[in-house]
Amino acid sequence: MGGARRPPHLLLPLLFVLILTPSAPRARALLVTQWSSLLSLSHSLLSRVANARAARGDVAGAARARAIADRLSLLGVGRGAWSLGRDFLWNYAFRGGGGGAEASRTASRVLAALSEASRIKSTAEMRRWVLRNYPDLVALSDSFIQTLLRTFSRSGPLREAVLVLQREVEEGELLKDCLEVGARDLEGLLRIAKDLFFSYSSSSIDSDDL
Repeated sequence: MGGARRPPHLLLPLLFVLILTPSAPRARALLVTQWSSLLSLSHSLLSRVANARAARGDVAGAARARAIADRLSLLGVGRGAWSLGRDFLWNYAFRGGGGGAEASRTASRVLAALSEASRIKSTAEMRRWVLRNYPDLVALSDSFIQTLLRTFSRSGPLREAVLVLQREVEEGELLKDCLEVGARDLEGLLRIAKDLFFSYSSSSIDSDDL
């Protein structure tokens, strides 16, 4: 399973961009790998959040987490993948950074906190860490999400996905649950998202391997 090739449907959201953007082969391969990893890790983490919520009797919260996991998975298959690729191409691919630098800086601050959390071994220590740091982490995450919403400013699947996550962070304490079931995976997920969406300008991709 772990060594299997990436399913072809995971390539669909980037198809238009990969065809129409003059990217070098190494850059294209990296984008595809990052996108595939982002979908896979998101689904895994949210599924574990759903299981943890169900175990403590939060049936409604578990259903919401599973729904978000399923919704994100649909962005990698069939009509959802084509819709996402079209949204990115028409609205963002050739428009420049549009807030990417700000989001990248905010993400780096969140990552610094998550890196500390990911080194915690025991459940009890993690709960103490969350009590001390959660308000600041929520504030940083809110700043990051707001920047994402400014970046993905046009109506479409990308903006809607961010809005769904924003509601669950604010109303369902998704961030706290993710920390408890997989702080290291949450750190990895944000690191991939930061690299995928904000670390690669069109100029850096175009100049790669030239």
